[in-house]
Amino acid sequence: MEKPLILMGATPIYGHTMPLRAIARGLIERGFEITFVTGSHFREPIEAIGARFHPYSGYSDISEATVNTRFPGRVALAGEELAAYDIEHIFVRAMPSQYQSIQLALKDLKEREPERKVVLMVENGCLGIIPSILGAPGIKPDAHITISVLPLQLSSIDTAPFGTCIPPDSSPSGRERNAIINQKNRNDSQELHTIFLSLLASTGAKTTDHLHTDAAVVLPDRYIQMCIPEIEYPRSDLPSTVRFAGGLPHGSRDPAQSFPDFWHELIANEAAKESGNGKGKKVVAVSQGTFSNSPTQLLLPTINALAKHDDVLVVAALGARNATLSPSISVLGNVRVADFIPFDELLPCCDVFVTNGGYGAIQHAITNGVPMVVAGNTEEKPENACRVAWAGIGINLKTGTPSEEALEDAVVKILGDGSFKHNIEAMKRKMEEYDALGTIAEAVLELGGGK
Repeated sequence: MEKPLILMGATPIYGHTMPLRAIARGLIERGFEITFVTGSHFREPIEAIGARFHPYSGYSDISEATVNTRFPGRVALAGEELAAYDIEHIFVRAMPSQYQSIQLALKDLKEREPERKVVLMVENGCLGIIPSILGAPGIKPDAHITISVLPLQLSSIDTAPFGTCIPPDSSPSGRERNAIINQKNRNDSQELHTIFLSLLASTGAKTTDHLHTDAAVVLPDRYIQMCIPEIEYPRSDLPSTVRFAGGLPHGSRDPAQSFPDFWHELIANEAAKESGNGKGKKVVAVSQGTFSNSPTQLLLPTINALAKHDDVLVVAALGARNATLSPSISVLGNVRVADFIPFDELLPCCDVFVTNGGYGAIQHAITNGVPMVVAGNTEEKPENACRVAWAGIGINLKTGTPSEEALEDAVVKILGDGSFKHNIEAMKRKMEEYDALGTIAEAVLELGGGK
């Protein structure tokens, strides 16, 4: 039998689309044919890996560059208010438009190859899969798979609701606490749940009792979590359809096409550290991410915090190609600035990674065995930071705008306390035991047929 066709869908934000693109690239190398639906601005990078591209149309076609223009109500918001606004407007309200775009891509696939089976695969932010599962009119794929590029957002008797940043507790008293907070969360979520159900009904799909976060996990035929269990809160009631795949290995993402002028310094410094003669500086990487990435929040405070540490080299990654710092900002002598460096190239040279806590960045840090200082207060980042601290692989500063003093203290603590490095090296070894692409390919063949 031929391999089934794969139709992918992703929220058109870098941190959602690009991880799925890396998976698509790996599956294409394994002989799968991929059609990819996401924002129109991603056409070139999607087609570059050999996938067929279908753009979103209408409401769901947004980007980092247009999001504030499209949704001016978010401009004045921050923290929890911004997160709640984005969940409603960028994710939940995009569901019908995403479903319609997915249907157009399915129609194209079936017209070209009517006998081939099709597996619909989305990242967990793409709710356009839910109407398809719940029987909305239209073409139905042969299987539904969701790839999670965020922490597991699933209600459980063993955890408090996602977003509360409360550690898990499966003791009798902990479960009693969890039940109370989970019920409160459900009550507080009724307005958004009503919107979700109304949008679902507008597609002609059946209703569901699940909140949209739970529905995204429990409804697909397979939910593949892109991490190892050691960095996710344990749940005794985890559905059997959930699989842990680990992270993508080195080489899964696009390699660096060029390196910054200072790259030879990092290579020489790494060689000096490995020589064992006590030479070489500690290297601290800092990145503000690709979405909420104002340099004043984390990047500049980190640079200033470590200015007087002559034994430390700070590498500041701005998070976007051709990005620059304002000419009014003076770069200190122990700082090197680059617009964009792939983490898999940079982190092997680093001793500490200061990050705003994007899920992809944390998986990169684990893959490369680099302990973290995490400071983020948007999207899912506070929950990511809590998991880092819970696992003992970094420090959670519990804010998106940390002080220079807090940053300095955290970096110094990690450099002086070997437990963080020990713990993340153990996680790195666990990560190496997983075959993420193999797990995904196996699910496609098991659910969609083929060999």
